[in-house]
Amino acid sequence: MSNWEELATKYGQAGSSAAANNSWDDLKTKYAQPGSTDESGVKTSDGDKTGKPKEVGTADRLRALATGVNKGFYSDLLGLPVDTAANVIDLGKAAFGMGMSALGRPDMMPEVNLNRSGVVGSADWIAKKLGDVGLGSAVTNPNPQDPISRIAHTSGRVAGASIVPSRGVPISLAQNTLNMGRGAVSGIAAGTTAEVAPDWAGVAGMAPQLVGAASIAGIKRGIRGDEAGRQNMAQRTQDFKNSGVDSPSVGLATGNQFIQGVENLLSLTPGSVGIYGRSRQGVVDGMQNRTNQIRDGISRTYGPVESGIAIQADLKGPFKERISNTYGLLNDKVEGVVGSNTPIPVTESVARSGLLSAPIGGAEATSSNFINPRIAKINRDLKADAGGLLAQTVPLGGLLDASGIPLTRTIPGTPPVGVPFSAVKDLRTKIGKEAASNAIMGTPEQADFKQLYGSMSQDMKNGVAMADMRSGVMPTAPGSATTALNRANTYYSKAMQRADDLNPIANRSTPEGAYNAVAGSLNSGPTIYQKLRGAVKPETRQKVVATIIDEMGVATPGQQGAAGDIWSPKTFLTNYNKLDQQSKTEMFKRLPGGEQHAKNLSQVAKAAEMLNDSSKVWANPSGTGAALAARGTIGAIGVGAFFQPLLAAKVAGGLVLANQVSQRLLLNPIFVNWLAKSPTISPVNAQSYVQRLIANAKLSGDRRFQEDVTAYLRSKEDQSE
Repeated sequence: MSNWEELATKYGQAGSSAAANNSWDDLKTKYAQPGSTDESGVKTSDGDKTGKPKEVGTADRLRALATGVNKGFYSDLLGLPVDTAANVIDLGKAAFGMGMSALGRPDMMPEVNLNRSGVVGSADWIAKKLGDVGLGSAVTNPNPQDPISRIAHTSGRVAGASIVPSRGVPISLAQNTLNMGRGAVSGIAAGTTAEVAPDWAGVAGMAPQLVGAASIAGIKRGIRGDEAGRQNMAQRTQDFKNSGVDSPSVGLATGNQFIQGVENLLSLTPGSVGIYGRSRQGVVDGMQNRTNQIRDGISRTYGPVESGIAIQADLKGPFKERISNTYGLLNDKVEGVVGSNTPIPVTESVARSGLLSAPIGGAEATSSNFINPRIAKINRDLKADAGGLLAQTVPLGGLLDASGIPLTRTIPGTPPVGVPFSAVKDLRTKIGKEAASNAIMGTPEQADFKQLYGSMSQDMKNGVAMADMRSGVMPTAPGSATTALNRANTYYSKAMQRADDLNPIANRSTPEGAYNAVAGSLNSGPTIYQKLRGAVKPETRQKVVATIIDEMGVATPGQQGAAGDIWSPKTFLTNYNKLDQQSKTEMFKRLPGGEQHAKNLSQVAKAAEMLNDSSKVWANPSGTGAALAARGTIGAIGVGAFFQPLLAAKVAGGLVLANQVSQRLLLNPIFVNWLAKSPTISPVNAQSYVQRLIANAKLSGDRRFQEDVTAYLRSKEDQSE
């Protein structure tokens, strides 16, 4: 029996091939003789001179391992491209053959030849060529009859095929050594299983990789959950980054309550109190810095005093000036229609000022003390300016009647001509300013001027309507003088109402009081702020909003330090949630970049909410629990040193462990990022993994396993296209 073909002929059954009844591996194992050749044409080792099989030693088995590495690298690895292509072709043939068989045409089934020694460039072809040039012993198992040698040879083959000779990927010697080590373990698993259950050899060969992947996946799944948990963790991590926190703990990033509880416990453990304290401070500092960026992006000038000064200055100055100027422009349009010199009767104004300056009948002397002398003088002057004469009774030449009473006669009066429109307009403006003057704010005199202003407005309205009628225009028609006057009066009425509403703020005794009145009103609604927004300058509004944001996170007095600069996420969240929802919207309206500022602030609030929901370590710890735990632990170590040294050693070791768990895992940003990532394989590991997969499939002899491997690789190629 000199070659495998003779074995196949001798032991094959009629109508079938030797491979169908006895696998080539079985034949080689059972009938291999010294001086025979393997399937690649490479000569195997000889026995001793008596013809007995050579006794295998440790050196021979190490040689089997070395030749396996050579064969894996020089034959299997280099032949991978051709073998992969041939596998795809053969699988296509097999699929076509199955279809023909199902259609009842077995005669059309193509032949699938698994012997690749004639396929140029394949692993079998390369091995045969090595044998042809005398290098067969460097790649051939010297002891195919020995199970341990076969396992060692298989291990070496997979190890050699795990080397990554790619120039496109930077591979270090250490990385390739690691790849070979993984391959060796995989080969041992495959070779050992092949000795007892050949059909499972391929699966066993991939077991180390599967176990490693499963352990990694198990760690990730146990901490963050399934894919939905991974996505949730990625979103939480991004939310923290948006709020200025680049390195949240595992508990914060995952939201896992068990991990948060572990972190809380570790935060009270002396071995990691300092680590968690620094980490917490880093989280708080990040959020505070992000909040400060939002504040500074709105206004670099902020503070209750600065904002209050700006508010009061605007309300007392520019706001009222703007009302007056706008109102004057609207009245100018009316004047353009009516005419500057058109006389306007001031009957209502004269009558109202007369009533306001008339003494009370029966108490003329006393009531004169309550008469506003300026209103009385305005009454007299208006009569004079309006012209016309009242009816007069004069003596009749000193004559007396029968009773001795002087005789009189009545001189009829003349109706007043009126005051020119431009004069009435200016007079009403001055009366309006006087009514809004801070000097008489809240006094009876202010009320008198408001009544006089209303009467003069009515006189203007009556006079303008008469002018429209004289011009042949209906007062209600668009473009009429009356329509223009109504528009001006409506504006002024609303403006003065706003001024009245804001006067309590404008007249606060301190700037801080003015600011607090505005900021405090936002908790119940945006009404006051909306009125203020239109009354003050844009820069003032920016100062107000920046100050509100700046104060939002200032810790309460019980948690505040002597410097007063401690920032609290919990206080920030509380103050943010106190704001009326509509107030949050109105605050950022008409601010440069207001919509983005509002979004950024809400992201900080979201992070603060996650902190608040997380373990107690992130929720403003008082430090009392940590101090008690520290004392108890240190006490245990001290007592144990005298009475129970082993207990003391265990406690001290626990502190070191707590420190390492906190520092290397739960607070390690690299570990957190690793947890949040979807399963990926680096190019180095991917290439090594694929090569190991193909090598195991080839060695297994399991056709179904080979088909599955090829289908898997094909699917990965399709996904990458």
